[in-house]
Amino acid sequence: MNAAVLERSACFDLAGAAARLFAEIAEHTADVEGVSRPAFSRVETETLDLLVDFARSEGLATEWDAGCNLVFSLPQHAGAEHYVLVGSHVDSVPSGGNFDGLAGVLAGLLCLVRAKREGARFPEPVKVIAMRGEESAWFGPCYIGSKALLGVLSQDELSARHKSDARTLDEHMEAVGIDMAPIRAGKPLLDRSAVKAYVEVHIEQGPVLIERNVPAAVVSGIRGNFRFKKISCFGETGHSGAVPLAYRHDPVLAMAEFLNVLDAAWHDFVAKGRDLVVTSGMVSTDQQKHALSRIPDSVEFSLDVRSQDRDMLEAMHALVLQHVTRIENERAVRFDLGQALWTSPALCSQPLIARLTEAAQALGVQPTLVPSGGGHDAAMFSEAGIPSGMIFIRNRNGSHNPQEAMEIGDFEIATAILYAFLDNPHETSVGGQPAKESGPMFSNITDIIRQKGNAVRAYRAAAVAAEQAAVDDPDRVVGYFMLGLAAQEVAETYYAEPVEAAVFDQELSRFDGYATTLDAAFANPDAAVRLDALSRVARSLAIDRQRSTIRAAGL
Repeated sequence: MNAAVLERSACFDLAGAAARLFAEIAEHTADVEGVSRPAFSRVETETLDLLVDFARSEGLATEWDAGCNLVFSLPQHAGAEHYVLVGSHVDSVPSGGNFDGLAGVLAGLLCLVRAKREGARFPEPVKVIAMRGEESAWFGPCYIGSKALLGVLSQDELSARHKSDARTLDEHMEAVGIDMAPIRAGKPLLDRSAVKAYVEVHIEQGPVLIERNVPAAVVSGIRGNFRFKKISCFGETGHSGAVPLAYRHDPVLAMAEFLNVLDAAWHDFVAKGRDLVVTSGMVSTDQQKHALSRIPDSVEFSLDVRSQDRDMLEAMHALVLQHVTRIENERAVRFDLGQALWTSPALCSQPLIARLTEAAQALGVQPTLVPSGGGHDAAMFSEAGIPSGMIFIRNRNGSHNPQEAMEIGDFEIATAILYAFLDNPHETSVGGQPAKESGPMFSNITDIIRQKGNAVRAYRAAAVAAEQAAVDDPDRVVGYFMLGLAAQEVAETYYAEPVEAAVFDQELSRFDGYATTLDAAFANPDAAVRLDALSRVARSLAIDRQRSTIRAAGL
């Protein structure tokens, strides 16, 4: 299968090359809707073969590793003993989008092509890996390729069966040519000590960058989670009109109360600046029994709670158990939670975050730090003690669907950030374990305003969060204090008044400016830069207050 061999030019057209590669791979892996690249399948292998053809046409070294992943490098770095690893995955969910995973592989590959064409020499050797089997959609387990590389793929996961043909994961991996003996024995296929850092580019799977109008961002960490795949609540059936309140044992209302309690806790924690998301994606009563005039005897639902903070997850888990017991007693129902499935949060390396942020700033890209709600192979590398970092690309319409809408211009910007990072002399060491951030960044305050609906209530919540952040983070106390005062002032100004949405849009834009200025300054270790930013924000706040006073007086 021949990949498009791109015409060489003095100035490398990265955007054009990317567009053609994305289009060719989409054509070869098209499904009835979107693309389907099943994990450890012939289609996944053919996708990797396309990348081999392209890489070799550009003079890059290629090799298949022990997990049948594809590794690219500049020829002089093929045998490097230590290197920076850049990568992502090539598989997709069924009828998924073309950019999830593939964008990260092509970003790294095109950085190598650019370096080869321009005769550049990276300060440290760079290898790019196109991994198999990240998605959980085919077998159930996720991060299969990276788990196998790191020697942590369990026997239970190897026994998982494919959603279509019911053959085990072990059988599918062996069928693509992988020697399964070391994987079954839990032996790593990768020398962890050789990898100085792992960096992954990925489309964002949420709306934050779209809302902020930012083409690319640096990721602070990957949210962990605990999940209950199927919670059952059992009550007592009856006629909807014949059973009075005192005699009801309604599992649906018990579930509703339970989820409402968790929703209220979610709002409270976010208002305090904590990182948290709560989802119940599946809810159902028995289709064979349910009816408009029938009190159901049971209901089933899922629960997915995510956070970058392990303590936050533990607190929410305890809250779940507490309210399950209370509601059971008060409503005379019974919950069966099943087994909680846990995934640990993975924080990105602080030195990598700093260097990626510097690379973005050097290119004139607004420095933005966001958490990842979805899971990525980077989480496995981080857990293995390898310093890890991520770059997100703005992407409309979410992911895992054919409507993924990453723009090539945004891809080009993210790839330029990655190249600047790889090409910059490493003045900041990337070694050491990932460090927990000292507190929420300033842009988290504006995120609270968005999450709460950008109205008076939202600014009150932002003021509370900023006040708490000022207490928790002495290094940024002045910035948080100013944002808190400004948010409280907005809430008081527009309290009990009919206000057009455009007014709040202007206020949010103002807050975004303050937060961006402060985030950029506090990513810089120079105290003078931070002081200058604080002074500029304080002056802007004073001018805005003066204008508001003049308007209020009708002058």
